[in-house]
Amino acid sequence: MSREEYLVKYLKEYLSRKQLKLSQENYSLLLREFLRFAHDPTQEGTFLVPTSDGSLTLINKFYGEPYHSQTAGAIRESLYKFIYPSKILEKARKEEIIRILDVGFGLGYNIAIALKHIWEINPNVKVEIVSLEKDVKKDIPLLPEPYKEFHKLVLSAIPEYEDEKLKLRVFLGDARKEIRKLTNFKANAVFHDAFSPYKNPELWTYEFLKLIKENIDPYGYWVSYSSALCVRKALFLLGFQVGSSREVGRKRKGTVASLKAPVPPLDEDEVRKLHLSSFSKPLRDENLSKEPLEILLDYLVEVYNLRGE
Repeated sequence: MSREEYLVKYLKEYLSRKQLKLSQENYSLLLREFLRFAHDPTQEGTFLVPTSDGSLTLINKFYGEPYHSQTAGAIRESLYKFIYPSKILEKARKEEIIRILDVGFGLGYNIAIALKHIWEINPNVKVEIVSLEKDVKKDIPLLPEPYKEFHKLVLSAIPEYEDEKLKLRVFLGDARKEIRKLTNFKANAVFHDAFSPYKNPELWTYEFLKLIKENIDPYGYWVSYSSALCVRKALFLLGFQVGSSREVGRKRKGTVASLKAPVPPLDEDEVRKLHLSSFSKPLRDENLSKEPLEILLDYLVEVYNLRGE
């Protein structure tokens, strides 16, 4: 069965289950947008590709996306979308412990690059990391120097490791369930690096972000490459201050959010879209158990106000 056949079948079952009858025009609209955004349930596996800064990454066939930006470069994206805007390097100068919640371990790049720069600033600071990942891929390409040894350390530490300078726990499985295992963990930084919101919607919902809110220090920073309105609106409704990180390569601005710490402001157009665009509706997963494709369809029905005939 092809991707399109699979998704058409899923859409018809969804409409039947929801008892939602659409006009032909609205059905065609919903199908078009569903096919545009949905991941490819018929594919699995990865393949290796270069990025613009000389590092390598993998493309995940299921999601149809690379683990890192090819145009920005995997290392540059990690630095400018996660490490620098999270302010963990400033905290490393004065704190004894840095805590990071890593949503989407992926290839381990963000953690390895963060460790190198944190310990470069303060060799004595202890770093505690909790990472969430559905499954860790085999044959992960190592980062080039000067990050290679840090990357080797991270990969060898999976799923759990602790010494006097590093405590790492990688929870494997559905992140919506695994995050609820956290106790007494208040992150100084959240690296939210799941696949994009429409491809991987279960990790960007209002309800999942609410769980993250429970595990972040009020003066910590939530950072991501994504500037999706559905994500920014969920953060805003949860009480976060929402701002932008800089563009890198051809990638759009990322997002920086904090409950109490200052964030770089959104520009006027970003503020207008956040409050007025039909796409600024949070993804919803009320019981944290919906199928990802159902989350996406529920969102599209809301965005286009498809209430049935």
